Amino acid sequence: MDKVIKIFVDVCMIVAIISLILGIISRILVTPFPFGKAHGIEAQAYLRFTQTLLLFAVAGGIRQLWRK
Repeated sequence: MDKVIKIFVDVCMIVAIISLILGIISRILVTPFPFGKAHGIEAQAYLRFTQTLLLFAVAGGIRQLWRK
């Protein structure tokens, strides 16, 4: 179970870093990234998604420390 949590935390961190970079770029360019036929995803959505992923990563890390 600890391996699964470690992989989950690592994946959350990687996706959070990518999302943070996209959010910063979108904020600097002041335009949303267009994906498909949608109007685009704005910087605020990327940054909120990053916060959520980092929260999951912190919770998983604390759970790993607590189990030891």
